[in-house]
Amino acid sequence: MSSNTSFFMNAQAPGFGSCTADDELLHRDLNRDLTDPALTETQFLGFNVPEANVQALCYAWAHPSLRTLTGGVWAWQGVKSTALASELFDMRQYQDFTPFDDGDFTDLRMPSGYRVRCLRPLEKFHISYKDPLRDNAFDVILTAIMPPAVTASGLHLDQAMRTEGKLLLRGHAYDVNGYTVRDRSWGENRTEDPRGLPPVHWLTGVFGDDFAFHMTGVEHASAGPIWRDIYPVDDTLAETMNRGWVWADGELRAVARASVRTQWNPDTKYPLRHEVRLTDSTGREYEFTGIVTASNNWSAWSNAFFGISLARWEHEGRTGWGDSQIGAWTDFVHALENP
Repeated sequence: MSSNTSFFMNAQAPGFGSCTADDELLHRDLNRDLTDPALTETQFLGFNVPEANVQALCYAWAHPSLRTLTGGVWAWQGVKSTALASELFDMRQYQDFTPFDDGDFTDLRMPSGYRVRCLRPLEKFHISYKDPLRDNAFDVILTAIMPPAVTASGLHLDQAMRTEGKLLLRGHAYDVNGYTVRDRSWGENRTEDPRGLPPVHWLTGVFGDDFAFHMTGVEHASAGPIWRDIYPVDDTLAETMNRGWVWADGELRAVARASVRTQWNPDTKYPLRHEVRLTDSTGREYEFTGIVTASNNWSAWSNAFFGISLARWEHEGRTGWGDSQIGAWTDFVHALENP
């Protein structure tokens, strides 16, 4: 049976690892030795239009052992009950591995028409897509504002990016001029079994070229989260899982301590609000308040509920924008549906 080694579903070591330009490519040599069917490589890029409550997600999820590819494009406005209600949704589960036989993550073309090009490794990307039938299209450049933040395992990176371009959403034209955080994972097994974990958060906020944060982890049990009576865990879980980084004053700092308190909508299962507290490696403390302005969900696995949202973040008089993503499993969703 496969063992789950995913960074966002297990305890994480503190600090940073390292990466090179080659980590933008499919890890062919590594994958030859890691033959587990749950072996995963991912590339996540996106953008948003905060003034219109528009969130967009572009995903390439390779399964090297199975030689299949999942992913595509997704953009929506406001709160949706299902991904199929989105203005733009074209995520395909079982694509063959041809894009990697003919190319790589650095120039990836999917049958949907989605294309991503790495213009400069670890620095700059170009993403594009057209669907004339539904009057949807985008053409966006993403440029790094910070070096990659690599997990201590050396198998995952996050990076805050400036976004510039155009979006056409069901015939409505928008300028894309903001920020997002991309990520990239490789060499991990992501199993589909229903995990005995409370909802796992992946939170990002970017306030400008000079300031951004990321936190992944769970709520502390002692804070009385909505799931407190569902999972027999204590604060040890949060202390070992919660990690992240802060980009401030031209310096990338690891998060030494992190906590999140989330207000949930029991009907939609989406977060409404987050209170995040971080302490970085220099001892500096931060408090962020996040209000969700657009939400949707995609069951990339049948056994999981992934709520994907756009959040407006406030910190000491500054406003930033970023992702509020949560992964939850059957016990959490069942409990909220059957109080």
